[in-house]
Amino acid sequence: MTRRVLGSVLLLAALLAPIACSTDPSPSPGRTDPYPPPINNPQVSVLSPELRKWLGFQPAVVIPAGEGPMIVQVPMRSLAEYTYNLDYRYLFYDQRGLLLEPAMAWVSITLAPKEVIDLKANSLDNTARSYRLEVRWSK
Repeated sequence: MTRRVLGSVLLLAALLAPIACSTDPSPSPGRTDPYPPPINNPQVSVLSPELRKWLGFQPAVVIPAGEGPMIVQVPMRSLAEYTYNLDYRYLFYDQRGLLLEPAMAWVSITLAPKEVIDLKANSLDNTARSYRLEVRWSK
């Protein structure tokens, strides 16, 4: 009986060896975002994962660059019963999608329960064509 079990194990190992040794070197396509628009806005990044369910963002008001710099204002609402000390900043990008330097410094704010605050900024020059807002816990 031991020989039969050992033979079966060896046969199974021989059959599975080609499967175990073959790996696909091509990159995987990646996961799709489980949150569809408008809940998901790639221009708003909450860098502290535990904050994501407690902050709500309304559509941005954007004045495109023209004779002056791009101006952006995003209303953010606290969905929590707590006061939060947060930082935010905007990153601005040119028409090629390259980050414009210097990047904006972090701005500290205090967000009271159920309060709405407008997060505002403008680019430093007229070449800004898009933006990304980043929010995190205050440092």
